[in-house]
Amino acid sequence: MACLLVTALGIWADGATQDAAVVASLSSDGLPRAWAAGIAVVLALVTCAALVELARMLGRVAPDALFSTAVTKRFRRFACLLMVAAALRVLLPPAVSLWLAWRSGAGAARLEFSGDDLLSLLPVAVFFFVARLFDEAARLEDDQRSIV
Repeated sequence: MACLLVTALGIWADGATQDAAVVASLSSDGLPRAWAAGIAVVLALVTCAALVELARMLGRVAPDALFSTAVTKRFRRFACLLMVAAALRVLLPPAVSLWLAWRSGAGAARLEFSGDDLLSLLPVAVFFFVARLFDEAARLEDDQRSIV
C-alpha cells in the first residue's frame, strides 16, 4: 500500500512541496509525463501484487510445515511478479520511446538503459533459485514424514 501511495504522491505532487516531511517526484526519463506516470502506476501495481504474495507466503509458514506446497507456491508467485516488475522497468520506457518516435515520424530514437535497472534483475533471479530450493526442501520434508 505504501508503494502505491508514494507512487501517487510522486505523480500528483510532482515535488512541488519541497519543505514537506516526505517529498516524492516522478522521474520521466525523457518521456512525456503522462507516459512516465502510467509506467509508474503499472510498476507500482505489479510490485504491490508481489508484496501481497510475499505476505501470504509468510502467513502460511507454520512450525510443522515450513516448506509446504502452499508456502513455496506463494514464494514462486512473489518471485515471478517481482521479475515481471523488474523486466517492465527495463523494457517499458524504451518501448514507449520507440513507439512515440515512430508515431512522430522521427528517423531515430535515443534509448538509455540504467545499469541499476539491469542489476535489479539479478536479485530477482536469485529469488527463483531460492524458490527452487524451497520446492526441494518441501519434497524432502514430505519424504521424511512418509518414512516416519
